Amino acid sequence: MVRLLEAVAELLAPTRCAGCELPGVLLCGACDANLPRIEQSHACPACGAPYGRLVCTECWTTQYAFEAAHALGVLDGGLARAVVLHKDAGDRRLGPLLGGLLAQRLVADWSSWADAVTWVPPTRAALARRGFDHGRAIAEPVAVGMGAPLVGLLARSAARDQRSLGKAARAANALRTFSVTDRPPPRILIVDDVLTTGATVDAAAGELLRAGALSVRVAVLARAW
Repeated sequence: MVRLLEAVAELLAPTRCAGCELPGVLLCGACDANLPRIEQSHACPACGAPYGRLVCTECWTTQYAFEAAHALGVLDGGLARAVVLHKDAGDRRLGPLLGGLLAQRLVADWSSWADAVTWVPPTRAALARRGFDHGRAIAEPVAVGMGAPLVGLLARSAARDQRSLGKAARAANALRTFSVTDRPPPRILIVDDVLTTGATVDAAAGELLRAGALSVRVAVLARAW
């Protein structure tokens, strides 16, 4: 039955590269090699910006609730296209692929750090519109790679789409929209697709700390830049 459903899905929406639309693969070798990955030795350890290791102009006046952020790459090129295809166009096949790429980087840099992996949940309206939880799809392979349990620790009330908002409005929009659904373990890794100002993951991290977590880090597919 699973193979039959996969065959039907392939007929309706043939597999194509998220970067260049080459048929037959989700991400071809050339596009994989050209993903705008962030070199972590140059990146800001606090907000994940690609060039802020010593002094980060993105967050030097900001104090986040989370202690560190890690981004696979810059929100550009094939990575930006893949994020949009997964989140907004509903190509669910990209979730395990993108989450797996993020997991590879995290295992190298934060191996065995997390006691649990969670994700930024969608609002009910967003979940109904998309038909699936795109954040969980990314977080699942991350949890496997990190050797930590995947736990849904957060719930989210209605909020405006952050993409149309400025920095101050993002922070106000995210404030108090999260609640914690279970007692959190000491060290939690929050997974999300994109970090722009950090307002969303900061609000989520703050709630987890208030609920008893000792340390929260953030991992995202792409850093807006």
